[in-house]
Amino acid sequence: MHPFLAQLRHDLLKQALWCARDLAALHQAGQPAVPADRRALRRSLLELVDSEGRTAPVLEVWRELRTQCSAPAAALDDFERAVVAAQSAALALDASDGVLGPVLAAVGELEAAFSRLARHLSP
Repeated sequence: MHPFLAQLRHDLLKQALWCARDLAALHQAGQPAVPADRRALRRSLLELVDSEGRTAPVLEVWRELRTQCSAPAAALDDFERAVVAAQSAALALDASDGVLGPVLAAVGELEAAFSRLARHLSP
């Protein structure tokens, strides 16, 4: 895997993907998500750690990482749209009475956007 993609996966995607997959599995098993699960998913997108060790939302961390990537601007913009959607969905989670569908879908699209971005970077 390209070093940038490895860093992006670790710093930006890993926690959100884990949380989303766990919550989707609970849903498929017919079990409701508890408030702690919803908070963990929200934190996985809104409380990341930037290069200075500060808490930052996913979009801020992405914009910092983006400057290190050599992919074409259109590919970076595509990924950024997915990041913006995921952050917006996480912010709306409190107002949506804990409905997880939009956040889970946004995290799924973030993963798909990562795969599209990966096609532009060779190992």
